[in-house]
Amino acid sequence: MSTQGKKPDIATRRWSQVTAWFFLLLGTSTCDLINPEEEIPSYIWIAPFEVQTNGTTQGSASAKITEVWVSVDDAFFGVYPLPAKIPILKTGNSKIKLEAGVKDNGISTTPEIYPFFQALEYNIVLKANEIDSIRPKTTYRSGIRFAFVENFENNSHVFQTLVTGNESNRMSITNEGAFEGSGSGLIQLSTQYPAVELATRNTYSGLLAKGTAVYLELNYKAEVPLLVGVIAYKAGNINAGGQILYSAGFNASENWNKIYFNLSRIVADSKLDEYQIILKTEIPKNADGTINRSNAKIWLDNVKLVHF
Repeated sequence: MSTQGKKPDIATRRWSQVTAWFFLLLGTSTCDLINPEEEIPSYIWIAPFEVQTNGTTQGSASAKITEVWVSVDDAFFGVYPLPAKIPILKTGNSKIKLEAGVKDNGISTTPEIYPFFQALEYNIVLKANEIDSIRPKTTYRSGIRFAFVENFENNSHVFQTLVTGNESNRMSITNEGAFEGSGSGLIQLSTQYPAVELATRNTYSGLLAKGTAVYLELNYKAEVPLLVGVIAYKAGNINAGGQILYSAGFNASENWNKIYFNLSRIVADSKLDEYQIILKTEIPKNADGTINRSNAKIWLDNVKLVHF
């Protein structure tokens, strides 16, 4: 018997309705799982840091802060190159903490919080899809110590000790091409005297007495590479000679640059008591052993030995 045109019974119709509603709900839930409703972030925009110093006791305000370390409501949020536009999935009152980051020894793979700059905190009301701008101004932290600050403003600069090399290699002061102020330190190399090691005239002690960080800051412009390190001595045995330990260096740079040398490890590992800062530079050699240029210059400025 033909069933064409026969209406489905009540049970069949109800089952069809239940099935339809089930698949409708399942489809809706599946869509929600695949494409959940997205939160709209708030944003903060952070400008490059400005450093403010006491010029008399802390020297130049020159700095090279390359990253910012961000915490939100006391929880670490991330590290960002500056300037930075940062999305935050939060609204309302928020505490934003910013810490200045530098490249240890100028190496891009070693960004670190610079321990001597003051962390900054801001109370901000975050609003979805709106940008709050922060222009951070930091200072050196209170309680840190400057073993020396050398701005090369007079002839009695700290790098007076000739370790190896010739008298003509001694550091002089020049106003030609100076970074800032009336002068910069200048090291000159030549075909006859292509290498030199220079050290500070004084030794410095207690570098790790109140903390674990020792840095040498400086500005430089250079035609050849230079290495930085320490000469380490046992207390009372300065005249017996010290241990030379090199840490890191910089390559040639035709423009003025800023670098932060982290000396903490070599000072701690030496387990000694007093230290001179030492600089080493030479004209590079060709494969046949000849030097690859007849002369070279290195300019330094704003050299600071900083510790807690």
